[in-house]
Amino acid sequence: MKKALTLLALALAFAASATAQAITAKDSIVLNKLLTTNKQYRSIQNTFRHDLIKPKKNTIQHRYGTLYYEQVTPAKHGDTEAKIAMRYSNPEGEYYIITTTNLYNGIDGHKLNFNYRFVPLMKLLGNALAWAMNGDIYSICNDLNTNFQMATDAHHYIITLTVKKGYNKGITKMVLKYSKKTCLIDYMEMEEKLGLIHKYTMGLDANGTIHAPLLNTPIDGKVYKLD
Repeated sequence: MKKALTLLALALAFAASATAQAITAKDSIVLNKLLTTNKQYRSIQNTFRHDLIKPKKNTIQHRYGTLYYEQVTPAKHGDTEAKIAMRYSNPEGEYYIITTTNLYNGIDGHKLNFNYRFVPLMKLLGNALAWAMNGDIYSICNDLNTNFQMATDAHHYIITLTVKKGYNKGITKMVLKYSKKTCLIDYMEMEEKLGLIHKYTMGLDANGTIHAPLLNTPIDGKVYKLD
C-alpha cells in the first residue's frame, strides 16, 4: 500500500511538472498575482462585445450584451467554481449560461442544455471560462493540456494557451488579456476545433462606449435561469 501511494505521488508530481515546465519563476509571480487578486472579486457585472468569426464562411458577427459572473463554492470536487451568464441585447434574447453542473447555449438559434456528467467536453469548456474569469491560469493549463506563453504591453498581461497536439478538448487556443492595474480580464479570445473564433471585449457596448465593471454587487439569480 505504501509503495502504491509513493508511485501515485511521483506520478502526480511528474504530471504537474510536465504541465508547468513552460511557466518560469517570473511568470509565476504574475500568475499568482492574477489568482490572488481575482479572488477578491466575488461578483462582476459588465457589458461586453462578442465578435464571432466564421472563417469558412468569411463572416464576422458583432454581438453585444451584459456579462454576469459570481464565484461559488462547488458542491463537490470537480464542479465548476463560478456561475456565468452572458445575456445578449443584440441579438436580443440570446444567451450563454454556465452553472456548476450545466452549460446552456442559446446562441445562433440553438437551445442546447449540456449536463457535465454526460457531456464532459462541455465541462472542460465551462471550467475554462470560469477559470479565465477567476484568473486561474494554472487550472486551465492542467485541464486543457496547454502550452503557455506570456507577453505584456503597456496595460496588459497577455497570456496565450495552445492545446498540445493529440488532445481533443474542443478548444485549440485561448488568448487572455488581464489589466495590469486591476488584474481583471479585459479580453478573451477562443478558437474552437471546428474553426469558429470567439473574441470577447469586456466593457464595450453597441455604441462603442467603455464601461467600468460593477464589482462585488448583488446579482439577480434570474440571469442564470432560462426564460
